[in-house]
Amino acid sequence: MKELQHTKLTLFLVVLTLLNVIVYAIFRNKTYLDFLIWNLFLSWLPFIFSGSVLAVLRRKPFKLKTALLVCLCVAWLLFFPNAPYVISDFVHVTVLKSNYLERGRLNFNYWYDFLVIYLFSWTCLLLGVVSTYQLHGAARKRFGKIAAWLFVMFVSFLGGYGVLLGREYRLNSWDVIANGHIIASIIKTSLYGRAIIFGLLFGLVISIIYITFYFFINGASLLQQRETAEQEET
Repeated sequence: MKELQHTKLTLFLVVLTLLNVIVYAIFRNKTYLDFLIWNLFLSWLPFIFSGSVLAVLRRKPFKLKTALLVCLCVAWLLFFPNAPYVISDFVHVTVLKSNYLERGRLNFNYWYDFLVIYLFSWTCLLLGVVSTYQLHGAARKRFGKIAAWLFVMFVSFLGGYGVLLGREYRLNSWDVIANGHIIASIIKTSLYGRAIIFGLLFGLVISIIYITFYFFINGASLLQQRETAEQEET
């Protein structure tokens, strides 16, 4: 499993985020799209937490190291659904579709908003996928390949369920701490046919996106190694 260069990757993601903000400022049509900036910020948190996990793992053993790692991983797990959640923001251009109609056709403002949401969703997904990849690598080193992939599948489908709780029940990641007394009742309410299918389908989408990213990174690496080996043989 190829390791990503964290510093260069962070710089790239910062530049991409700034580009998102610039495009947003230029093409913003209505103030209701302000939620994109907040969602982009929330999508950065799992990446920050996963980077912190890697930084702690590289350090020599110290008191409370395990406790710190557990806290960071739990924080990552709570905030991870915010990254794929942005996909569901396309609902805004669907619900408000009538606002974009001119003479029975969609005007350009619809497409501006659609593409801005698409850009933000891509960036947020990338932040989520990269953070998952980092923890996948850490889990693989510590627990092995099978356990690491089980972890990926678990967080993908848990992320799908998290999107359900956020979109349909308006729960936030911090509600687990701030409003813990309502979590159990909301979870119980959400466990019915269509809601479960929504969560599973969203989890499937997240897992497919991650697997695609994984094989693009590692497939290219294996191909490069093979070409290098063939050149050395000749």
